[in-house]
Amino acid sequence: MKTRGKMVAEITRQKVEFSPLEHKAMSDIRAFGGVSQQKLVESMNRDKAQIARIIARLHRQDLIIKQSCPNDRRSVALYLSQKGEKLLERLDQVEMEMITEMLTGFSQTEASTLKQLLERVNDNLSY
Repeated sequence: MKTRGKMVAEITRQKVEFSPLEHKAMSDIRAFGGVSQQKLVESMNRDKAQIARIIARLHRQDLIIKQSCPNDRRSVALYLSQKGEKLLERLDQVEMEMITEMLTGFSQTEASTLKQLLERVNDNLSY
């Protein structure tokens, strides 16, 4: 099975509707822990409405938890739910398997060079 197909198959097996942007949002929520919607807007370089829709979908699927911020009751902090943590852990596993498969036959030096080149391409495409 192709590597992208493995990720799609795992998402389907987990019985969730999930887009790459939602995966990124969940990864950022995990990385920042207690992140605000505004922080996601900034980290993902998306508009507020798009992030609000992503958050709503993730919340409907019980993948994230919203909690009022203790310092500012108007603001909401986002956390992964247990279900969200488990899904992200499994997707991380699949992602590592995919990377290992993609780099089969590459030396450590070649893999490192490829990573550096891809990071430069990404930097060139970033705004």
